[in-house]
Amino acid sequence: MLPIQPQIASTGACLLSLAMGVWTCLMAADANSALHYQTRMESVEWQADGSKFFCRLSHPVDGFGEAIFEREAGERTRFYLNSKMPRMKTGKAALITRSPAWLPANKRSNLAMVAVKESMTPISIGRSLSERMLAELEKGMLLDFKRQPLYGDPQAIQVTLSSIGFRQGHQHYLKCLSDLLPRNFKQIEKSSLYYGNDDETLTPAVTKRLDEVVAYVNEDEQVKVFYLDGHTDSEGIRRENLLKSQQRTERVVKYLMKKGIAKERIIARWHGERYPVASNRKAKGRAKNRRVTLKVSKSMPKPVEKAGEADMPAKAMEKADAPTDPPPQ
Repeated sequence: MLPIQPQIASTGACLLSLAMGVWTCLMAADANSALHYQTRMESVEWQADGSKFFCRLSHPVDGFGEAIFEREAGERTRFYLNSKMPRMKTGKAALITRSPAWLPANKRSNLAMVAVKESMTPISIGRSLSERMLAELEKGMLLDFKRQPLYGDPQAIQVTLSSIGFRQGHQHYLKCLSDLLPRNFKQIEKSSLYYGNDDETLTPAVTKRLDEVVAYVNEDEQVKVFYLDGHTDSEGIRRENLLKSQQRTERVVKYLMKKGIAKERIIARWHGERYPVASNRKAKGRAKNRRVTLKVSKSMPKPVEKAGEADMPAKAMEKADAPTDPPPQ
């Protein structure tokens, strides 16, 4: 990329000097001036890229760094501004929208004051304002971030995002968003599938959650194993509760297999009332204990040598069904 020439936000005489490999325009004693970072018109880029797991729309800003809109599967849109080195002082930056010189209407509006941190990602913005910024760029407006520099110079730093070429990149970004998975790995890694005391079938809430897990796993080849652990509350006979937890765990196994998950990838265990997560004295606590927990892992399980179940008495087999440590919740 060619050396850039930051522009100055006010009128006046300008002295060009070469500093740190970029052209810097220094204004003579003008309190309203700003060290301006903006990509030249002929070099402006808005590039969309992504996958089923994330979508990103990026815009390099010459001499400063990169502006990025990003959305991860299952998350909200966010914007962040990256800098090649810490430049902005911690505090608040003005976010301004304004019409470019080639548009007849001379519009300008202060959108917000945004938090700035002294770092190489000085600005990070959440969904609501990020969506507003996208809308302004779609209309052909420019976006300015203006903040005092880290090194104490009275001259402010101004970073401008150009709308040139934005619409084409934005269309590719929107297409990427339409193909995003509903959840990311962190969101499907662990699940608690609850059931009523007399439920004999999987509830709609449970099947919806399982469908989300399967949809993710079908796209992520790194997921290797499904761990299922069945639990009950303490009502009833202990041995019957163990059987009940087994039956409900096996229903989940069958559902996963119906959705295309190989049986060899599923490790199913059941524990009856042995591992409560809440008190069984109240109905609310018992409802939390009636569950099948599901954990998906990107690591293969370690081989465990175990005595043949056919040679073990009933009580020993019951203990073998439960691991030494409590199952993942």
